[in-house]
Amino acid sequence: MHRIRKYCTWILVIASCPAIESCSSSKTAANNAGFMNRFYHNNTARYNSFFNAREIYRKNIEKYEQDYAFQYGALLPIIILPDENATQSLGTPMDEIIKKCSNVVDRHKVSKWVDDSYMMLGKAYFYKGDYFNAAQTFQYVYNTFPDKNLKEEAVAWIGLAKMKDKLTDEAASAFDMALGNIGDAISSKSFVHAASAEFYKQNKDYEKAAQYLDKAVASLKKVDTEKKIRYSFTLGQLYEKINANDKAIEAFKQIEKLKAPYEIDLVAKINIFRLSNITDGGKTDDLVEKLNKLLSDEKNKDYKGSIYYVLGAATLRRNDVDSALKLYKLSIKNSQDNFNQKALSYSQIGDIYFNNLKDYKQAKLYYDSTRAFIQTDNPEYSKIIERHNKLNELIENQRVINREDSLQRIALMPENQRNELIEKRVTSILETQRQAKTVGQEQPYYNTVQVDRFNSQGSAIWYFYNNNAVASGYNEFVRRWGNRTLSDNWRIGSQQQFAGMNIQGNAPIDDFSTLKDAKPNDIKTYLLKNIPLTPTMLDSSNMRKQTACYNLGNIYFTDLEEYNEAITYYSLALNLTPTAQYQAELLYDIYKSYELLGNNTLASDYRNKLFSQFPNSTYATAIKEPGKKNNATDASQKAFEDQYELAYIDFQNNQFDKVLEGNTQFQISTASDYLKSKYAFLAALAIGKTQNLNKFEPELKKIKINYNDYEVSREASQLLAMIDSNRDEYMARSVALDLTSVATSNNATDVTRRLAEQQQSEGERIAREQAEAERLSYFKKPAPNAKFLFIISVNNTTANLNRTRYGINHFNMDNYPDKKYQYNTIVLNKETQLISVTQFNDLATAGEYYKRFVANRSSITPLEDDKYDVFIITTDNFARLTNQQNVIQYVNYFRNNF
Repeated sequence: MHRIRKYCTWILVIASCPAIESCSSSKTAANNAGFMNRFYHNNTARYNSFFNAREIYRKNIEKYEQDYAFQYGALLPIIILPDENATQSLGTPMDEIIKKCSNVVDRHKVSKWVDDSYMMLGKAYFYKGDYFNAAQTFQYVYNTFPDKNLKEEAVAWIGLAKMKDKLTDEAASAFDMALGNIGDAISSKSFVHAASAEFYKQNKDYEKAAQYLDKAVASLKKVDTEKKIRYSFTLGQLYEKINANDKAIEAFKQIEKLKAPYEIDLVAKINIFRLSNITDGGKTDDLVEKLNKLLSDEKNKDYKGSIYYVLGAATLRRNDVDSALKLYKLSIKNSQDNFNQKALSYSQIGDIYFNNLKDYKQAKLYYDSTRAFIQTDNPEYSKIIERHNKLNELIENQRVINREDSLQRIALMPENQRNELIEKRVTSILETQRQAKTVGQEQPYYNTVQVDRFNSQGSAIWYFYNNNAVASGYNEFVRRWGNRTLSDNWRIGSQQQFAGMNIQGNAPIDDFSTLKDAKPNDIKTYLLKNIPLTPTMLDSSNMRKQTACYNLGNIYFTDLEEYNEAITYYSLALNLTPTAQYQAELLYDIYKSYELLGNNTLASDYRNKLFSQFPNSTYATAIKEPGKKNNATDASQKAFEDQYELAYIDFQNNQFDKVLEGNTQFQISTASDYLKSKYAFLAALAIGKTQNLNKFEPELKKIKINYNDYEVSREASQLLAMIDSNRDEYMARSVALDLTSVATSNNATDVTRRLAEQQQSEGERIAREQAEAERLSYFKKPAPNAKFLFIISVNNTTANLNRTRYGINHFNMDNYPDKKYQYNTIVLNKETQLISVTQFNDLATAGEYYKRFVANRSSITPLEDDKYDVFIITTDNFARLTNQQNVIQYVNYFRNNF
């Protein structure tokens, strides 16, 4: 009956429309979108396209948010933003929404649902990962429609889109704008505050995040219970981050009042226990008692992993490391299906071995396990990966030392004992291979053995002595050692110093797959060939060991800041024979280590050794007269700048022979490449002023190729383009740049005027092209208050950058001791890793750092020049770069604009 009444009502409304329309015919004539027109478009839009689009959006986003796996050990999301996987899975339904909403805005322009359709359109772009078009659409909503709530919500969505695109400054501006105008926007107030809180949370400004999230909670409607629970929990986490424990406890208490689901209610209760314990003075007995009661409750059997985890943290606070390890392991055991909890517990055990016990091999094993379970959006992900990589470098270098020690011990054995040992090993290897074939698991067996092949304690024992190592067979050995190079760990300075010092370079490692079915004599030959039985082989073994010791010293000094361990390995490298060719730097490193330890006596001893043995080295100079080397370099470059200025004056005075003569000497000087490029271009112009096009054009092409990184390359390209456009005219000249020699001219003034007009036109064209290129460029010119980073981009993700990081550290300490510049390593994509140095407050400071780095690059990094790029970049453009993951495009932008 209700449906019939409703249907009749619609009939009456529609039936009465002609009369209404007739009575207002004059108004209809004045308004093409009259009542019937608007009525039709409103209802067509409302009950067809927009209604369907809104339902698709609601169902898909609700499902995505309901399926989201919350990690209660990490900060919960305030706004559940899509990750890459989500944007892919949501792509199809969002495309359907875009299609339907586009239909509304294209075909029903007078409908009152157009503004809502544009909002839905922007959200669909957002959830499919097209953040640029999302921001553009929300911007259109803000600029076009008067609805206050819609406008401020749109600005907040712009902020979220910019945040996802890593455009932090633009996102901050959007949120500032939304928050500044939110007063009258009642219905969008909670969303604007929540989105702002998410932005500040992601940028680790937890105080502001808590401030805005508190306002978001207060603005929620009573029916938004689910959001209120999550917001309150996250608010408690944020308060804990800023040590406002009383406020955190109050926020967590709201969870129980809201009758939250059991899991989040339990975690909130545990957090209240834990924070109350800290607030009450930090005694853990009461906390442990309460947690043990929770363990004994049958309702909590599925949450034992989380409870054991908190017990482990409480026990660790009492410095009971052994008990904490046991509890964290119980957490892992009781978290079979909770991968997030497993990752947290493995990570904590790794941290204990790393920070408390300094057992880096064990730490690496637990970080390995953490990597297997941790999600990429976990806040600890970057720390885990960084530590894992550092420990991997440490262990690989330690293995080199142990291996060479073992090989040398075997070499010292009497021949009959050595042969007897090898025979036993051959027999054992053959038996292992036979057993593996029998069970049909040879390859998996070799690939899964996780035994430490080399015992680093006591006497060094190579795998000849170790049945477990033998059992892993040839394939495991080649997997660990074959085709591995540590060339990126070599010394700062000339690569020639290290010829023959590749850790594996002089110790041939065969492909064991070719020996899988080898005869006993073949295996014996293989085992013997790496034993250093001759003086030359022994020297090579020691050089590999020496390089590994040096690498370990750098890791302990730069990455782990364990200066005693650094001294141990630097000293080993220093005392090995043959004598290291980089003794001066080793003495300097030991001196710096003792200085950082506060042992001034031993620091003085090694400083004096450096002064007496290498008085003229750069390291001695760095101690005696800090900055002298760089001041000398700066003075030298200033002298070269003066030479260039004189050459330019000669050019203006038509003394072209002097310019050409001076360029010959200048190019073999120690002037910077930048100055050499300028002088070379000046010399090319001098040739253009004295010789024909056949001589001038090749010089321009050389400039374009040889100085591709510099401004003169672009200037040469512009001249070459002008020549191509007017080749006949240039060919007719006896002197390429002599305007009076144009064969077709009868009057020098006319020719000058005509060419000046042509050059002006060309200049205007170039200016237009540059302006258009800037408009279309993904990267943008620096804002007046822009902050800058210095970037080293290495086109090899497996390159070991430890030496480069160490070189940057020394460079910064020597040149900018008061600046406290920080550096980080980022893997950008499958081809590129970056080292960023942060941060510079203006372009001038960043440019000065860039120039000084380039002038000293050979003493900072062992990487070959063609293996990396260096540039400066604004923080906004860096966000664009990491989002687009295309370094080449930015490098080209940098070369053209800086």
